Amino acid sequence: MPPKDFLANEPFYQPPPPTGDLRTMLRRRIVATALDQIARYAAERSHLRKPAQWRAYAARIRRRFAAAVDAPGLRSAKTWRVRPGTRKNFDGFSIENLLVESLPGCWMNVTVWKPDPKRWPWPWPAVVTPVGHNGKNNPSEQYPPQVFAANGYLSVSFDPPGFGEKTRGNDHFTDGVRGYVTGQNPLAFFLADALRAVDYVLSRPDVDGTGGVAMTGVSGGGFSTVCCAMLDPRLSVIGPSCFGLPDEMHPIRNGYAGCPETLWRNRFADGLGLDDLLIGARFVPMLLMGGRRDTVMTPGLLRELAGPVRAAYAAVGQPKKFKVFVDDCGHEYTVAQARAFVAWMRRWQTPIRKAERVRMPRKLQLLEEKDLWGNPPYGLSMATAAVQAVRKRRRVRDAAVARRSLAKLIPNWTKLRSRGLRAHATPGSRMPLWLHTFQELSLSDGSAWELPATMLRPPKNEAGVLVFFDDRGRWTALQQWGWLNRAAGVFSRGGRPRSVLTVDLPGWGDTRPLPSPYDVVGWGGVDHWTGYVSATTGESVMAMRLRDAVRVINFVQRVWKIRGARITVGGYGLGATVAGLAACLHGGLGGVLLLDPLAEFASLATAPKSIWPHDAYFPGILGAADLPEALALQPAPVLVVGARDAAGRTLGARARKVFRGKHVTVLPEQFSGAVEPKVLQWLQTEV
Repeated sequence: MPPKDFLANEPFYQPPPPTGDLRTMLRRRIVATALDQIARYAAERSHLRKPAQWRAYAARIRRRFAAAVDAPGLRSAKTWRVRPGTRKNFDGFSIENLLVESLPGCWMNVTVWKPDPKRWPWPWPAVVTPVGHNGKNNPSEQYPPQVFAANGYLSVSFDPPGFGEKTRGNDHFTDGVRGYVTGQNPLAFFLADALRAVDYVLSRPDVDGTGGVAMTGVSGGGFSTVCCAMLDPRLSVIGPSCFGLPDEMHPIRNGYAGCPETLWRNRFADGLGLDDLLIGARFVPMLLMGGRRDTVMTPGLLRELAGPVRAAYAAVGQPKKFKVFVDDCGHEYTVAQARAFVAWMRRWQTPIRKAERVRMPRKLQLLEEKDLWGNPPYGLSMATAAVQAVRKRRRVRDAAVARRSLAKLIPNWTKLRSRGLRAHATPGSRMPLWLHTFQELSLSDGSAWELPATMLRPPKNEAGVLVFFDDRGRWTALQQWGWLNRAAGVFSRGGRPRSVLTVDLPGWGDTRPLPSPYDVVGWGGVDHWTGYVSATTGESVMAMRLRDAVRVINFVQRVWKIRGARITVGGYGLGATVAGLAACLHGGLGGVLLLDPLAEFASLATAPKSIWPHDAYFPGILGAADLPEALALQPAPVLVVGARDAAGRTLGARARKVFRGKHVTVLPEQFSGAVEPKVLQWLQTEV
């Protein structure tokens, strides 16, 4: 047992106490920013009174959403092709499998479910059923079309990107995330398929489109349904099912890592919360459905989501056009929901007989997967679109342009810059360490935001300062005779010692976030949630790191009274990549040292697989400047050691082709003890 007074016996060495739990700091920052944005637009809605004001507000939502998912040919392709396939008859319905080109070179495998013409002479009204995050062969996707057919509706289903026959090149968490760096929104691929399905059914002679087209889907298909209603006025009735919760709860506060296509860049910053998307859906008749036994999207939360939407429908004089239906089911689209949607369509669509009894099929049939195959050729996908975007982008060749474009990725950069990007230090106890003074610092901007730092500084005659960022944590290159000690000259009495300040940027070292309960699922992960949700706020994790890297440099200049020319910025891994961008954004440093960096953000967009965390996918970076360009435009000496690709492989000799510049030196081999003497020599002679 320890002595009773052991808490009073503090060790001689004391770091500064953090103001909060550093393990939750990054999540708290993202949550606070997102909630503030959601609240801002809710406050705007609270001032709306007249129907015209509500309709104008909904129109603004649609304009912002259309800009967010803009893709060539998304809403109105001048030409699109159809390739016929197989036809099969079943008891009470028949199907056609065919291919439809939704975007140039992107094919969707459409299954057309047709009513029995003896019972229901055509032309028939049409229902488009975008599929959720599974294939169209599942019961939730096969049984509803049979209910629709039994009631005289032609419907179409199709595999969504990433599932069924459209798996290749469309994985949400491998290929969808590429859109952050290229500036593309993967949601466009989901919506293109659904919108082209509307085009297709209206082109059929056996479809009656005078009453518009209905659309309904579950989960991701429900989200696509709402989004399509905003983009296409031909949708006259919609029925989203089990597809969302109030954003404040999910995904902002519960830590659920959603899909990149639902968490696109600037979504919450643009006021596109889920309740706003529902309000923006043109006030068409909407049957919002859910399951009583859905453990995530619970009925209580569904009704909470419905509250603002119901109020908006009432405000424009259309209260009867909005309804909530809760079925006794889990997260699925059931036969009961299909029957409810048939009744809803008959209530609002014309010229359907409204009094007609909703019928059940004589027998529900679960067809074999091969019965629904269309065999679409592989062409345009999320992956190939990202490759095309990288090939088409233009390299930045002007330093001023690079600095301006990088600054645009950081919210409020102009205001921050005018204030001097001030960071304040809370010091821990100081200890002499051979030729240096050792001290732990906490760098803060005055809010609940702090960066733990470790300092080695000689009392006088320092050769300069090395500011270092390491994605493994600031102590990795210090402890147990790490190489930063030799870079500082801790034991060396020959030459002038150097100051070292190594800092944990957000999400690294002591600020690495704790997992959330939802990180137990295969698609979860701290880096997924932090990367995706921060992107929606416009203040991505990478933008935070870049901002704070410059803020740390500014602190050294201002507080230590060190000229920029005597400061070298460096880092390891992703910390090195951030250091290179920070040097370009700052523009006046004495040197740049990158050890084993991610060589190019472009490789994250083009590589088949990546080992880098998802919060490394810097939203918008390829529209600004990639790392090789930022370094080439850097006037100070640059040393790049062991640059790595997206798969984590060292580029080797190819690094010399990637990194070019008048002041850039490349050591192709991975950083190690054998390479360290060359790095130390460069520090002594070049900076």
